Amino acid sequence: MPSATPPETERSPSPPASAPTALTPGYRAEAFVTLYKAALDKTLEAISPSSFGACFPSISTNAPTQLAAMHTGMTAGLRSFALAEFDTIMEERRVVENLNRLEDLISDAKKRKARSTSGTDEYEQPVPPHTLPPKPLVNAHLNPIHRSQQSQLNARLQTTQSQNANLIEVLRRQKAEIEELVKLAERVVGDVEDAGGRLGGEGEGLADGARRAEESLGSV
Repeated sequence: MPSATPPETERSPSPPASAPTALTPGYRAEAFVTLYKAALDKTLEAISPSSFGACFPSISTNAPTQLAAMHTGMTAGLRSFALAEFDTIMEERRVVENLNRLEDLISDAKKRKARSTSGTDEYEQPVPPHTLPPKPLVNAHLNPIHRSQQSQLNARLQTTQSQNANLIEVLRRQKAEIEELVKLAERVVGDVEDAGGRLGGEGEGLADGARRAEESLGSV
């Protein structure tokens, strides 16, 4: 009885899995890093020992060895600091990963162009558009528009959020100023009430003195 399982030769080959984006620098990432290091070295070379010594004529005359060591240490420190900051930016912005993706896209585009030019396709021939169902055709036309509108909405949202954050900060400052003014007004009112109380006591004393003066004058 023949087996129901098709022989190995009749199985349809699986499409090759796409390689994951490696974090190791590709050709363009390496070229970018090399270009940065070359520009940095060229910039630091402008700080030559002679120009550096011209800034410290006394030390250059009396202690040239120490000045040369200072120049070497300063340039090495600047180079280390610049490279560390560059590595931090590269990691935060995911430059290596994005450049590797760009390299993969360019390589894939070149392969597709070569296949279309030669008329051969190692995977599969493109499907004629008129044979596709309506939904993919509609999506093919609308998706670019949706992506563009989504980008615009995201940009507007970020702008609005930034403006709201600025307004909140302004409101916080104004609230703090109002609270300070209220506290100042309360202190002024308290001082006025205290002064009024004291003035009232002094007024009663003056009134008593005036009455006694009148009585004294009336008895004369």
